[in-house]
Amino acid sequence: MIQFGDLTLLVFGFPAGIISLLLSALGIWKRWWWLLIVAGLFTITETIYHTLITGLPLYLMALFQFYGAYIVRKGKPRLAWALLIPLMIFTSIFAYYTIRNLLAAAR
Repeated sequence: MIQFGDLTLLVFGFPAGIISLLLSALGIWKRWWWLLIVAGLFTITETIYHTLITGLPLYLMALFQFYGAYIVRKGKPRLAWALLIPLMIFTSIFAYYTIRNLLAAAR
């Protein structure tokens, strides 16, 4: 049976991270710095829940995107691509755990 915590992870977890990564990639590719700020707001919603669970300051992950927006505005998008790597790792880990918990609850 799926519990409330699993549904919360599904809503605030990796879907917000995937949307954030897609918006960031589009923003860097098109050099729209403001889109990285919007993606950073999605990252904050994703990481606040995980910060409350783990106690780690994961909400600071959004700073990578905000700094990436600054770098794109300055005209150096290659460094902005590198700043997406920690968020991609974080989103991949929590997507794995969310899917694993949902599949285990379905058994």
